Amino acid sequence: MAATPVMQLPVISECAAESCAYNHDHTCHAAAITVGDLSSPVCDTFVGADLEGGEPSVTGRVGACKMADCRHNTGLECHAPSITVGYEEEQVDCLTYAQT
Repeated sequence: MAATPVMQLPVISECAAESCAYNHDHTCHAAAITVGDLSSPVCDTFVGADLEGGEPSVTGRVGACKMADCRHNTGLECHAPSITVGYEEEQVDCLTYAQT
């Protein structure tokens, strides 16, 4: 399968992780995040810090997804039109994750 062009990577439509260095006004500004740790759809890029990260003119996208059992995942790449990131209990997860 061919790689997904960067401009077609799924956009992060909303991020509720306000304590993340990449989050400004519910918008992720990381160029691309990684989702999953092989057992849960955690946002692997989350950085809980007082620093400001990312590029203000960029809306975050999904660069890689380790959740091979997600219906949006093909070849460890997300093919959802967009995703939402937020809290699932105590951790920051991809809320668009849907197990196959």
